[in-house]
Parts: sequence; C-alpha cells; structure tokens
Amino acid sequence: MIELHQFPQAWGINPSPFCLKIEIFFRLAGIDYQPRTTLPFLAPRGKLPFITDGDARIADSALIIEHCRTAHGVDLDAGLDGRQRALGDLMRRTLEESLYFVLLHARWIDAAGWAAVRPAFFGGMPPGMRQALPSLIRRGIGKTLRAQGYGRHGADGIHALGIADLDALAGAMTPDGFAVGERATTVDATLYAFLESILIPPIDNPLKRHAERITVFAAYRERMRARLGD
Repeated sequence: MIELHQFPQAWGINPSPFCLKIEIFFRLAGIDYQPRTTLPFLAPRGKLPFITDGDARIADSALIIEHCRTAHGVDLDAGLDGRQRALGDLMRRTLEESLYFVLLHARWIDAAGWAAVRPAFFGGMPPGMRQALPSLIRRGIGKTLRAQGYGRHGADGIHALGIADLDALAGAMTPDGFAVGERATTVDATLYAFLESILIPPIDNPLKRHAERITVFAAYRERMRARLGD
C-alpha cells in the first residue's frame, strides 16, 4: 500500500494544500493509501508531501500524480480534450504559483492568521521548541514571500492579488460541473484542496470573506463532497 507522508492535521484537515491535494487525488482515483505524519526534513526534497510505494520514494505532488499514472495506470484526465487540459494546467498554476503565496501571507504574516496558526501548528511541542521554532519559521516564510515578490506588497495589495485569482478561477470553471468538465479530474484535487484550505480554518481575512461570497464555489464544494462521499 502507498504511504502518504504529510503534516499532522489541523482544523480537521491537512493544513498543507499540497498534502490535502494528494489526499483528495487518491480518493478521487480510488487509490488505497496509509497516511503517515512526517517531518519535512525527512522528505527526499525537504518538503511535504512525499509517498513511499514499494522501494520508490516520490516527492512533489505533481510527480506523485505522474507516478500513479505510469506505475498504477490511474489517469483521471483520460478523455479530456486539449483545451480542457490546457485550462486545467492554467488553473493549477494560478492556484499553486500565485494563490498559494497569498495563502501563506494570510496564515503566517497577517496577525489574525498567525494567531490561529501558532497554537494549531505548534501548541503540542515541548516548551523550548514552542517558544523558538514558530518565530523562526515565520521569519523564513516572510523572506520567501519577499523573494517571490508578493511579500513586497502591503497586506491590502496581497489580498487583492488573491481575490483576483479567486475571481479568475470562478470564471474559468465549468458551470454546474467540476473544474474543467462534467466529471472530477486531476485539477479538481488542487482546486478543492485550496478552497478548503481557505474556507475551513478559523481565520478571518478578506480572501476568505470573498471566497465565501462566490456562489460558484459553494455549489462546487457540495458537488465535490458528494463525489468524495463526505
């Protein structure tokens, strides 16, 4: 059985949208897996998630999905046409290469997000680590955001970037369907993971409030819950 190495849960979900993406992908694909709580420094590339499948250790969510296609014959995108595949890739890149950094800021830099993240992620640690490690990681994420570029904007500007991403995603989705068609495909694992990562944690911010107002997302989440049997 495949073992999925990931962060521990917080707020009833995996707090990493990339770990949650693979959980959802496995469920959509009907792949049995065993979750394993792991520290990032034990991962092949120093990041989570990664999987072990027999002797193989596969890191990076995109490579995990590709491994499942080549090694296990699982292809959620079979039957998609070229336009649907291109649209799915554009949506995935918007989520993973733009909205992700807005989410990082909303959780780790914004005061409201940090007030929820610190106890949820670090509350169970020994006192010494609980005092030093959170601030160290927070500073590192701040440097990452500044190097990426979004961290050079003010908070309002960063939220505006995320809100623009949400509007673009909502406009690109198939009406009354899933991300790019009438059935759930690979990109739905990413889209649903990011929406849950924004909407479920008890963090109030402009990004979450805007997502809550988009009726397309509410209907889509209902369809995904029904598809997953939740």
